[in-house]
Amino acid sequence: MKFSDSGTLSVDDIQARIGKLTASRMGDAMAFRKDGRPASERVKYMHEVVAERMTDVLVPHYVNDAMQWGIDNEGAAKDAYQLRTGRKIRPAAYIDHPSIEYCGATPDGYVDDGLIEIKCPTTTTYLAWLLSGVVPDQHMPQMGLQMLCTGKRWCDFVTFDPRMPEGRTMFVRRFTPTDEFLASIEMAAKQFLKEVDAMFDAITTASY
Repeated sequence: MKFSDSGTLSVDDIQARIGKLTASRMGDAMAFRKDGRPASERVKYMHEVVAERMTDVLVPHYVNDAMQWGIDNEGAAKDAYQLRTGRKIRPAAYIDHPSIEYCGATPDGYVDDGLIEIKCPTTTTYLAWLLSGVVPDQHMPQMGLQMLCTGKRWCDFVTFDPRMPEGRTMFVRRFTPTDEFLASIEMAAKQFLKEVDAMFDAITTASY
């Protein structure tokens, strides 16, 4: 099965994301090797963004069984969060960064004066996160860019696995980043997009 980076977004949201750096891929945009060179994920994502700008078509991505499980269970995770916390989740659509062109985010939802980010991973990953007791590092860039785009100051990280025993199906931690962390995300986004622009210009002006 093929599906886009946007997951279950509306047609309008999908169109709005074409050729842009989005929060769900911020981790890829910040991926570097130990020697300081760009990691393969970063280079590949750069190619995808350039391809989208040239074709005006969102690059599709393969969805494996684990990813489909996450998509299928997001609604149940939202229901469980609302039941446990008593907080109402308000729908969210794609929103551009207020000052960085070609950059935006689609939060999983708005909660009170913050955001919510939901992950429904494999059970082994869920257990690792549960035992660590903290927000996983790999998802902080995504939430950071979401907050920069929406102006919110915190995001509830929610991981959910209905296969676990009753009372152990959900793990919630609030992520409230420092100003320094948000500044580093913004700087990384600008640098990534600067390199994308350079690659786009090189391709569109070269003679082949």
